[in-house]
Amino acid sequence: MISNQKEFDEFLLESFKDGVRIRELRLTDDEANYLKWKIPKAEFKKLRDCEKTTSKNWYEVNTRPTE
Repeated sequence: MISNQKEFDEFLLESFKDGVRIRELRLTDDEANYLKWKIPKAEFKKLRDCEKTTSKNWYEVNTRPTE
C-alpha cells in the first residue's frame, strides 16, 4: 500500500510531463504495482536489484510502448 497516494500521483505527473514517455524510476513493489494498475499498457523493465538496505528497485517505465 502506498502511504501517500496523492503525493505519489503528483510525482508521476511531474515525471511524465511534457510528453516524456520513458523514464527510469526507483520504486517500491507497492509503487510499481500501483503504477501498473494505473497505466495498464505501460511496460516495466527492472534495471537493477535493490541493495539490502533499501526496498526500492530501479525500473525503466514506458507509458506508451506501442509507439
